[in-house]
Amino acid sequence: MAHTPSREEIEVRAYEIYEERGREEGHALEHWVAAEEELTNRLAAAETGSRIRAAVAQAMQKPATAGSNR
Repeated sequence: MAHTPSREEIEVRAYEIYEERGREEGHALEHWVAAEEELTNRLAAAETGSRIRAAVAQAMQKPATAGSNR
């Protein structure tokens, strides 16, 4: 299930981008979109990592099958 960043999270990150880019006016929408995309990608990566860790943990708990070299 994909999560989306909150408006507040996007707002904070957009302002950080604004500051990082020299506080140049007239790019608010660009900063907002960049922040939203960045945060959405971070959440998706974290979610994927969690699923992978859970799958690995589950696989590690399964007993080895007979005749397996693993």
